[in-house]
Amino acid sequence: MKQIHPFTSFQEAITKFDNGGHFYNLFSHAKDGVVSPAELDLIAETDLNKQQLILFLVMSICKMDNRSREKVLARLDGELFEMFEKYRPVHITIAQMIERGKPGISVTMVGTPKKISGNDENQGHVLIPIAVGSETSFSLVPITESFVIYELHSEYTHETVIIGHPKEKTELPERKIRVGGMLTALNEQDPGSSNKNGVFLEVQYYLEEE
Repeated sequence: MKQIHPFTSFQEAITKFDNGGHFYNLFSHAKDGVVSPAELDLIAETDLNKQQLILFLVMSICKMDNRSREKVLARLDGELFEMFEKYRPVHITIAQMIERGKPGISVTMVGTPKKISGNDENQGHVLIPIAVGSETSFSLVPITESFVIYELHSEYTHETVIIGHPKEKTELPERKIRVGGMLTALNEQDPGSSNKNGVFLEVQYYLEEE
């Protein structure tokens, strides 16, 4: 999980994006007017994870006006624009996540996170991959064993949803923020859970909101 400091102008964004990538990215060139996946990944640091790369892009330009955002998108090369079309996240409200949230969807939401006690195992279980040699299996563990868990509170209603991030990441600030990530399924959800739709948001990025 990483905090994003969004760009406010086209020039600021394109200066950072059009960077040539790493030294071994032989087909990317700085200041050529075109942004490739390798160049975007230099600042997004996703190891070219397509979903996370596009989530970073969308969140980093979300504070720009529409015309400036369109100018940035016009600079994406063909491969990166195809990724944008396929993996573009959906901005949803907390109510919409409760009503229609499905695993595998990349989303952004605004709300205020409140950390849940680390001893609360009533939020459900997740499948964690375990690699042994060349074989990978999955183990069902309480979500609180692997994730720091929060309730994300709506500014307009009393509704909440469950969000979380891996324990080794820096904790989220408990104030109004925009979070982005992947909706992930909960398995064997406890009947006493406050999560009613069987999914939680695994947070990959966040940014401050006014």
